[in-house]
Amino acid sequence: MSTTALMPLDPSVSPQQATRVLGIRANLLPQEITDGRRARRTRTAVIITALLVVGALSGWYWQAASLKKTAEADFEDVTRQVATVQKQQTKYTELNQTKNANTVFSGELAKLMASDLSWQGVLDLVRTTGEDAGAEVTEISGMLAGASGQTGAATSDGAVGQLSVSGTAKDKKAVAKYIEGLLKLEKKGLADPFVSSVSGSDDEKGTSTDKGVTFSLNLSITDKAFCGQWGETDCTSGGN
Repeated sequence: MSTTALMPLDPSVSPQQATRVLGIRANLLPQEITDGRRARRTRTAVIITALLVVGALSGWYWQAASLKKTAEADFEDVTRQVATVQKQQTKYTELNQTKNANTVFSGELAKLMASDLSWQGVLDLVRTTGEDAGAEVTEISGMLAGASGQTGAATSDGAVGQLSVSGTAKDKKAVAKYIEGLLKLEKKGLADPFVSSVSGSDDEKGTSTDKGVTFSLNLSITDKAFCGQWGETDCTSGGN
């Protein structure tokens, strides 16, 4: 097939321009061939993508299997350690039983002695308060409300027992000072001090006689005095 260049009618066109070949491009392949090539390219891309996905899943599965194997090995190791420790603990079975029994006994004693009263602490508190005021306590008697073999009753709201105190002082002012000191012991379980009798007299100058005065007073015991060695609260009055 040959191409014939026709000379233009316009004489102003040069021979080089007249013989120039136009750049024309045309796809003359049949549609079936073009579609086949496109299908092959698409199929190749899909296969490559599938291979990449399968490779990534295989890598993830291999990593998961490795982690699972490591975890199972660690679990077996810990299980062996626990079994070894449990076997060693059998040597201390008697000791553990004793400790558990002590814990149970302590709890039972705490419940049983929840209303325990530290008589020693209460009596010492009454005596020392009198000494600070210049009064000497010679006799103290007390009882709790509802105690076995006793018929003591609460003397005021919140009182669980009563104390009777007798003693001597240089004068009535010392007795009054003693009462003031007892009034400050409410937080420690002693309340409502009340003088029942005072015998003896002061001279005209307000000083005591050689014999001084004797007194008797009553005190209420409140539940704040309840404590003890096995109680759940500390003894505010001191002692156990």
